[in-house]
Amino acid sequence: MLHLGLGYIGIGLGTGLCLAGAAFGIARLASAALEGTARQPEAGSALRTSMIIPAALIEGLGFFALVICLLGVLALNGGVPKGTAMGGEQAAAQTASH
Repeated sequence: MLHLGLGYIGIGLGTGLCLAGAAFGIARLASAALEGTARQPEAGSALRTSMIIPAALIEGLGFFALVICLLGVLALNGGVPKGTAMGGEQAAAQTASH
């Protein structure tokens, strides 16, 4: 069961890193667009529209990472045997009998 727990930790860390990278990319993109608008205000609308497509692609990468995380968790859940989950009374009765 340890490998399942480590798998969940790995999936969580990998997804977190991917989402942090996507957030950093969008932040850099917005920063550059705002700096360009500050330097040349008349080009603000062109910069804004050209910023939307890369931002959407970066955000799509973040959603893709979440889907991969969900698929990984569902695949790990398939490795858990069905009869191992016990309710509170069943666990107490099994502990008392030993």
